[in-house]
Amino acid sequence: MSNIVEEITIEATPQRVWEAITEQDEIVQWWAYEARVKPVVGSLAEFSFRQGALVMQFEVAELVQNKKIRWISRQGVPQWSGTSVTWQLTPTQNGTQLVFMMMGLIRLMSGHVEHGYTSWPV
Repeated sequence: MSNIVEEITIEATPQRVWEAITEQDEIVQWWAYEARVKPVVGSLAEFSFRQGALVMQFEVAELVQNKKIRWISRQGVPQWSGTSVTWQLTPTQNGTQLVFMMMGLIRLMSGHVEHGYTSWPV
């Protein structure tokens, strides 16, 4: 198994970053072609890519308003099955520190992580 951990500072408030990650109209601006998601723990978020050629589903596992979002992959890219995707938001003087973590990716025989690092625009 492999993990991705990235940390960036975004010049926006934690509330604004939260909205970009949790609201379907915002998600389609930076990640998915279409999104159906509700910021409700236990709900199933669905994202389509390449005009519907790929559909992924994530269970909304944890929400701490303006601080933390965690999803669990339930359908889509096989190497992502059961992975946990977490965003941690911390206010800073210049905006928001975002720590993105994707835990439990399956490695290929060559040791490279497939459809992981390059699929998330962090």
